[in-house]
Amino acid sequence: MLAGHIWRCACKARKLADDQDTEVFIPIDDDYLISALDYLELHRPCASPLVMGPLSIRCPNLRINSWIRLPIYDADFGWGRPIFMGTAALFDGMCLLLPSASNGGNLSLMISLPSEHMKSFSNLLYDIQGHNFKIAPKL
Repeated sequence: MLAGHIWRCACKARKLADDQDTEVFIPIDDDYLISALDYLELHRPCASPLVMGPLSIRCPNLRINSWIRLPIYDADFGWGRPIFMGTAALFDGMCLLLPSASNGGNLSLMISLPSEHMKSFSNLLYDIQGHNFKIAPKL
């Protein structure tokens, strides 16, 4: 449900036409992955267009990945608990959901959209069915 809301907000913020085809790419579970590997094995000559990269995600498409269940804030490399964990590269159309550093059950959302779309995206994201939620302060 959250992924659908993020996708809807990104499409509206980008001011896409109502008839614009879009795709959302969401990483999946082990069973689906095994099925996908079986499919690629059967269709090996056609697999090259299926390779995902920064050029395949751009507008109007969106890629949503979740690190919510990863224990990323439990890592300690000798100087204590991390205050932030994120991806090294965030290209146009990429979205990453992260657990909160405070372990309070909150989520952080990293998304890359052109700057002219970000304010609209933020307003749409926090306006769920007419309920205007507060934006948490930046760290």
